[in-house]
Amino acid sequence: MKNNGLNIKGLCKQIKSEKRHIIWSLSKGTHTITNRHWLIKFDALPREVLVTLLAIFGEFPEEGMLLNNVGYSDTPLKHTALRDESWKPVGDEKPATLTSYLHDAGDSGYLRVFKSEDQFTFVREEYLQAVDQNFGRENIKFYGIFQPIFFADMNYVVLPMRMPKVNDLFTLEELTN
Repeated sequence: MKNNGLNIKGLCKQIKSEKRHIIWSLSKGTHTITNRHWLIKFDALPREVLVTLLAIFGEFPEEGMLLNNVGYSDTPLKHTALRDESWKPVGDEKPATLTSYLHDAGDSGYLRVFKSEDQFTFVREEYLQAVDQNFGRENIKFYGIFQPIFFADMNYVVLPMRMPKVNDLFTLEELTN
């Protein structure tokens, strides 16, 4: 699998910050890592990522299985591996652009604004640490306002935040036209 535009250090930082909620799955030789808000796939894990995962779990998942860390146990839970269908897009593919705008969502932190045609989508900035600033912010696919955003060049998927209403939406439209 291609992973052009991946920031390995940023991904490891994301994994470490979410270590109590990480899922590491191995299915048909493909490693999938997720915290249920973002997901990335590898045919071969980069060494730094492997070391980070082994420090968290202490073991490899068996083929067809996953390891799941939960806050109430020091021992990872084991289940059947993740299926690809759970992250399939629904709707028509449109290109998305990562804007330079951050939205302060209070307790939820800062949200990066993506634009696709006349729609805006908000993604937690901390979930974009795995995306390289220089190369990974191209070839972004958008399928709808509450659908995952796909970074096609690096097999990375991130879920947007559900935003009830953004007061400065008109300003965003003016600034991004």
